[in-house]
Amino acid sequence: MGQAGQVATVTFAHLTDAGRVRTRNEDCHGAFEPDDPELLRSRGRLFVVADGMGGHERGDVASRLAVETLRDTYYDAGRSEPLPDGLRVAVRVANEVVYRASRLTASETPMGTTLTALVIRDHDAFLAHVGDSRAFLVRGRKIRQLTEDHSLVAELVRGGVLSATEAEHHPSAHVILRALGLAEDVTIEAQGPLPLRRGDTLVLCTDGLTRLVRPHEIRRLAGSRSPRRACERLVSLANERGGPDNITLQLIRYGPPSLLPAPLLSFRVW
Repeated sequence: MGQAGQVATVTFAHLTDAGRVRTRNEDCHGAFEPDDPELLRSRGRLFVVADGMGGHERGDVASRLAVETLRDTYYDAGRSEPLPDGLRVAVRVANEVVYRASRLTASETPMGTTLTALVIRDHDAFLAHVGDSRAFLVRGRKIRQLTEDHSLVAELVRGGVLSATEAEHHPSAHVILRALGLAEDVTIEAQGPLPLRRGDTLVLCTDGLTRLVRPHEIRRLAGSRSPRRACERLVSLANERGGPDNITLQLIRYGPPSLLPAPLLSFRVW
């Protein structure tokens, strides 16, 4: 470890669940690694979660289209944008695809989706984000939310109108101000490079988890268990508290082989 161009060692797990109330799961997630070694060195590994919206049989279409378009665009060997521009461009293309698909269907409710994407390349992380799904960094005994919610209550909290506690139970808690597919253009929150340290755990999740499980609980479970067991326990915890929404999360642990005994799992869209 430590030499430029060396591919980072990561292990990860992901899990999605419809919850206790919804009959349909409109979330989508994916973890991708290109077969081409050169593309892997330049683009790294891509992780994404998306939470679709738009009513029956439309939210899941939006989230799936966004994830698949992001993957195909980001790993297009013909594109030459450097990180993090390449990730931002891929999200922009995903927005355009979901927007066009929404306009082709006759419905009063436009379909859209949140999207939170993470790239790990070498020893750095890169993020692109739209909506109220979240990315966290767990480092030791601390957890830090890396993304901002693009929602009405989050804006009210940032403006000092609501407290964080008031926002949790606000009747407009589900109102999203920014999502893919709702307009021809979208403002994308992008970050990186974010230097990673040995043993860091990154968490991507939809609001079906974060509305019910607090950050300190995510930190405790994500940092002390294997990624798979942590995913299972976090989903179970959200369901034990009612599970009113779909729940999706990915846990990605970064570090040298001595800290990561499990093999790298196969990458695929889920």
